[in-house]
Amino acid sequence: MKCVAGIDVGSRTTKCVVMDPSHQILAKSIVSTGAFMARAAEMALESALEEAHLDRKQIAYIASTGWGRYQVPFRDIQITDTTCHARGAVFILPSARTVIDIGAQNTRAIRVEASGRVRDFRMNNRCAAGAGRFLERTATALEISLEEMGPLSLRSDNPAPISSICAVMAESEVINLVSHEAKLEDILAGVHLSLVERIASLARQVGLEGDIILTGGVALNDGMVRTLQDYLGVKVHTSPLSLYAGAIGASLLGWKRVEQKQGLIRHEWIRNLMPEDAQRVAELESRLTGQPPMTELWKKRIQLAREHGYPALGVDVEGNLVGYLFGSIQYGVYGQTEPIGWIEFIGIDPNHQGKGFGHEMLKAALEFFKSNRIERVMTLVDEVNLDLDAFFKKEGFQPAKMNVLHLELEHKSKQS
Repeated sequence: MKCVAGIDVGSRTTKCVVMDPSHQILAKSIVSTGAFMARAAEMALESALEEAHLDRKQIAYIASTGWGRYQVPFRDIQITDTTCHARGAVFILPSARTVIDIGAQNTRAIRVEASGRVRDFRMNNRCAAGAGRFLERTATALEISLEEMGPLSLRSDNPAPISSICAVMAESEVINLVSHEAKLEDILAGVHLSLVERIASLARQVGLEGDIILTGGVALNDGMVRTLQDYLGVKVHTSPLSLYAGAIGASLLGWKRVEQKQGLIRHEWIRNLMPEDAQRVAELESRLTGQPPMTELWKKRIQLAREHGYPALGVDVEGNLVGYLFGSIQYGVYGQTEPIGWIEFIGIDPNHQGKGFGHEMLKAALEFFKSNRIERVMTLVDEVNLDLDAFFKKEGFQPAKMNVLHLELEHKSKQS
C-alpha cells in the first residue's frame, strides 16, 4: 500500500502525518525543530513511519508546508501554510468555515469553503505580539511552563492590562507587573486577552462564518480557547488533531497531486471522493431515486474504490458536491476473457444537470480505464430511465448484444 506524508516544519515544532489512499491517518509525529530544519523533517517522518509500521519505499509522495517548508530536501512539493491549514481544518471539522491558526511566528484567520478551499484570509503583521511566541516569552519571564499557562489564567477574575503591540515591550510590561506584585493568574489572563484582541481583529476582517476552529499549538491552551470564545461571543472548536492541521492539509493536497498524476482528475470541478462525502452522495442518490439515503453503504463504496484505486469521482461546485461517479475493473464477467471497465453509478443533482458535469466525470473515468489498458467499458441502465440512456448514447455507448435476465424471489413472512 502506497501512502502520502505531509510535513509541517514550524519554527518551534515539526509535525508529520502519514495518510493511506482512503485519507485515513495511519500515524502522526511531532519533534522539536531546533536549528536544523531538514534534520527535524527527517526525524518527524521516520518517527511517523515507525508508528505506522511502514518503510520509506511505501511513501509515494511527500508534501511540505510551514515556516521551513523549503528546507525539506526530500519533498516532492511545498505548499503554503494557509492552504494546508484550511484543508486540514475542514478535515478535522467538516462544518468549519472560519479557521484561526495561531503558530509560534504568525497568526492567521481564514475563511474557507466546504471543500477546504481558501476564500479569504488575514495574517498578523506586528511581530510575535500576535502569535504564540509571545506566550513562550511570557512563560519564560514568569518561570512557568507553557502547559501551566492556560489552567492558571482561568483562575483570574481581574486580568491585568497589556497594551504594547510589540512582543519585547509587552514582555517588559509583564516584568513590571511582577515587580508590582500583581497576581500571576491576572498577568496570564491579561496576556491571553492581549493576544485575543489582535486575533479577533483578524477574524472579523475575514468575517466570522459557520463553525470556528482553532488550529496550531495554542489550541491546547484552555485559557486561550476560553478567552477567545468569551471575546468573540461564539463557540471556538478545538481537537487533539488541531496541532497537526497543517500536516494533515499537506497530506490531503499531496494525495490530490498523486491522483492528478494517475489521470483521475482532469477538470477544475472534478475531484476524488473522500469517506466524508458519503452523506452527501447518499442524499443525492436518494433525491434521484426516491429511496432512503444509505450513508454507510456509500462510505464503504468510497473506501473500497480508494483501496483498489478505482474511480470514485465527485463534482465540486464552490464547495458543494453536486454529482458522483463510481467505476471499477471487473474480470470474467458475462463470460468475457478480457478485463472490463464498469461505470457502476453516476448521478447529478437535478439543479446542476445539463451543464456538462456528467460528461467531465465520465471523461475522467474513461481516461483512467485507458491508462490501465482497458479496451471495453460497460454500464447498465434501467430501460425506464430514458434520460440516463440518452446520456450514455450521446457519449458513444451502444447497446450490447446480450440479454439481462432477472428473477424476483418471493419471501414468505415467518409465522410467529
